[in-house]
Amino acid sequence: MDNQNNNLQELEQLRSQVAEFKNRLEHQEIVSRQMLEKAMRGHVSWIKQMCVWGAAVDLALVPLIVYLLKSIVGISWLPIIAVCIVMVFEAFFNFWNVSTIQDKYLAANDVINAQQRLRTYKRREKLYTFFAVPFLLLWFIWFLLEVHHGTNIPSSRLVISIVMFFIIAPILFFVFNREMRSLNKAIKDIDEFVNGK
Repeated sequence: MDNQNNNLQELEQLRSQVAEFKNRLEHQEIVSRQMLEKAMRGHVSWIKQMCVWGAAVDLALVPLIVYLLKSIVGISWLPIIAVCIVMVFEAFFNFWNVSTIQDKYLAANDVINAQQRLRTYKRREKLYTFFAVPFLLLWFIWFLLEVHHGTNIPSSRLVISIVMFFIIAPILFFVFNREMRSLNKAIKDIDEFVNGK
């Protein structure tokens, strides 16, 4: 009888230890998920802000670009219309693309879906950049030809335009690289979380 009581007590202790262990694991997983969600949001929050503000600035600059290129530089309407269409398209693309990685989609309770969304966002950003960069280079050459052949503006304005291009281009390249690094880090954090479970 004593032996049976001892076995029951040991079994009860074992059950309570298993329950406690299970509670600790669940708590640890909750904490890990919260840390993952915080890390993901940290990696992509500045990207979201940059895209939204960049899109708003793109739209706000369209009238200024039209004024500068037509009234001050004096180029024809075709390159002005082309760059304005690209700026408007970029603004709407940024608004739409960043809407696919809102916080509600990056919830840590669905890490595989969040990882897929980040990878898809990254792929779209790369594709857009690979189309936009050649277009902008061709447009800049077109701009220089228009200025050279079509107007008699002072060479100082042309030099200022070229200098502005070579200042803005590295800044945009830096922002793009930082965006890709942040996305890679967020995707890596998800991989480590999934593989560590």
